[in-house]
Amino acid sequence: MKIHYLWHSEFIVEIKNNLWKTVKIMSDAWLSDYAFWDMMARNPKIKIDYSKFDVDAIYLSHSHCDHLDPYTLVEIYNNIKPRPLLIIPETLKFLIPIFEKYLPKQKIQILKNKQVFEFNWINITWIIFENNYLTNEDDVMTLAIYNDDELVYSDVDTHPPENEEAINTLYELFTRNNFSQALYMSTRNELAWNFKVLEATSGKIRKQIEKEYIEQRKEEIEYNYYRFDEDFFECSDIQELPFFMKAVVWQWIVHPNPEFLKIRVLPLKQEAMLEKQASQRYKKNFPITHFEAGKTYLIENTKFEILQDVYLAKEIDFKNPKIDLETPIFKEDKIWPIDNFKRNFKAQEQKILQMLNQKFLPYRLANSEDNLKNAILQSKNRKYVVKIFYWSLEDNFQRNYYFDFSSTCFLEEKSEHNWHNEEYWANDLEDFLEWRQELYSNFWHKLDPKKAYRVWTCLWANFLNNDILLKKFEFHFKRASIWKDVNSFVEPILKNRM
Repeated sequence: MKIHYLWHSEFIVEIKNNLWKTVKIMSDAWLSDYAFWDMMARNPKIKIDYSKFDVDAIYLSHSHCDHLDPYTLVEIYNNIKPRPLLIIPETLKFLIPIFEKYLPKQKIQILKNKQVFEFNWINITWIIFENNYLTNEDDVMTLAIYNDDELVYSDVDTHPPENEEAINTLYELFTRNNFSQALYMSTRNELAWNFKVLEATSGKIRKQIEKEYIEQRKEEIEYNYYRFDEDFFECSDIQELPFFMKAVVWQWIVHPNPEFLKIRVLPLKQEAMLEKQASQRYKKNFPITHFEAGKTYLIENTKFEILQDVYLAKEIDFKNPKIDLETPIFKEDKIWPIDNFKRNFKAQEQKILQMLNQKFLPYRLANSEDNLKNAILQSKNRKYVVKIFYWSLEDNFQRNYYFDFSSTCFLEEKSEHNWHNEEYWANDLEDFLEWRQELYSNFWHKLDPKKAYRVWTCLWANFLNNDILLKKFEFHFKRASIWKDVNSFVEPILKNRM
């Protein structure tokens, strides 16, 4: 089989069916230059030759815009005939009316968890793991494609939890047929730690962060091996199968300023080397590699071979400068809203109070991991206070809204004091509620690392079907349908921030 790796979690599996005919299935669809929620850039940027775009089906794993991009989908389905089958997990059923509106007459196949779908004499199955902790990947369905002889499995944008159910599920999948080779595509996401090094205020701090992260990754990788001796000794390890193979891939959303590309931790090649070293120490002799952006790989006889650039790419712009954590470029220290313009105070206040009382308060009162009771008890004035700045950086005023044991909802606080639990710009919260921002838009904010941002966390949890997601996708599918691209949405915003 072949893997045409488009970078991030986007790739095309080319595999023979049981009639020896080639089937091509694309996993996820984000080929635009930017992720419109994060307002960060894709690297590499890739231009598609649609005369060569011959995939039979497109699978969408979940509702993050770097996996399900309206601009990419509208462009594909407007340029390709016959249209590829659109395959979605059951967790995306709430988007079907939008798909039907903006991709008219498109055939859609809905897959249930662990269901096997036979497509062109190829088996496709999905697995969504149960997590016992809060994650914004709760809706991610991982993907497996296989015939009688070969299997490829991608964990897409999540990591299978460390429990017997996940370990046994994967072992059953990898031993379902008498495979001669079975490839595990392991996705690495260094976004959180790259945020840390970008936000650091000196090269010395950045190097310390890099050192801490590499040590953490070594321990995580090691545990993937010794867990079968200590915690899961009754489980079977897919890494001991004689036909097992592993390829490390990378989710890399980058700052639009190319100078920031020098400031990052643990490049993919080094990650794969750590994997190889650990596997050798534990005497696991399976093949390990990392996939490079825009390359096609032949997987044959449990060996990897790079063939050429991805066949349907007419242009690949990949920036990969040498890492230099001493690069003297730092995030701006000012705290100001992404949209730094005055808005209607009364209208904004009404929306924010409605959000605090109808979204945030029920969510936090029911959250056993981090509830408001404990936060109030730990507060200096026995209140939970959210400070809101209205208008712009140059001309603004603030309001405090509190909840305590004497109230049943958030109220405006009349007394003057400087103590609060968290703070936001009204424009940013309104933009979140009206689809224009999301969790990782906070890269463009200056957040206090000593404070807990419970309101912001509440708004993104957990990307399952909700009103904010519907607004976002409706807006961007509509823009894409009238031939607007993501660049015309993101670049004016970036111009004001950079």
